[in-house]
Amino acid sequence: MILSAKKKTPPPRTIGLITDFGLTDPYVGQVKAVLARKAPNCPVVDISHHVAPFNVAQAGFFLAASYEHFPSDAVILAVVDPGVGTDRRIVCLEIGNRLLVAPDNGLLTLALNRAWSEVRAYDLSRAMDAPKKVSHTFHGRDVFAPLAAWLALGGGLEGFGREMDPADLVTQTWSRPEIGDHRVLGHVVHIDRFGNCVLNLEAGSLGTPSGLRMESPSGGPLAYAVKYADMPEGEPGLLEGSQGFLELAVNQRSAAKRFGLSMGDTVEMSWEA
Repeated sequence: MILSAKKKTPPPRTIGLITDFGLTDPYVGQVKAVLARKAPNCPVVDISHHVAPFNVAQAGFFLAASYEHFPSDAVILAVVDPGVGTDRRIVCLEIGNRLLVAPDNGLLTLALNRAWSEVRAYDLSRAMDAPKKVSHTFHGRDVFAPLAAWLALGGGLEGFGREMDPADLVTQTWSRPEIGDHRVLGHVVHIDRFGNCVLNLEAGSLGTPSGLRMESPSGGPLAYAVKYADMPEGEPGLLEGSQGFLELAVNQRSAAKRFGLSMGDTVEMSWEA
């Protein structure tokens, strides 16, 4: 008797979640219920559900700062989707073996800009056709969650879409800073609970600038710091933050209040030659 080889089942992959759904409404619970039903053995890690409503830039920062901390084969689902119900694409970045799934609205571009390993991109919009019933306003539950479960259980990307050029992903003005001759124009992509203002500038991207100054929205000198203690208490600086990005900080104070900054604001800085 010839015994056929038993087909190996791929090990379950960890699923990470980023949304702007909050925790007051049932939305996150419904997304996780779909994942529990379709991929019951896959661990689910909540990165954040308190992205500011519709704030794609903040979600993009959370994703770019977090995905490398996940297992090498994780599936990370980021749903901040102001264009839900329109013809915007559903896309996926494959960075190494990790899969980053999101609407094509610029959310993936910070992660793409930071990627060091091989990157491939896929248009997975055909996933819209898979569920029997889809709400026009809640694709996170009805489309993205089943897609993430499928991928976490070893489903192939080719099952839902086609490969595309990563350069064809939608980009936004905040996704890349403008670095010139001793001057930079960046954007605030996140303000944490301490008032630190995270910029769309990778740590180390300016070298070690001397004579650093804030030019706009307000002027004044900035220390270039690698830790908060490098700045006198109450004094501002540009810090190489723990999330891999530069952030405006004031030692034991709020930089957001000090400079009057909100998420999405533009910041201009200069330094000596």
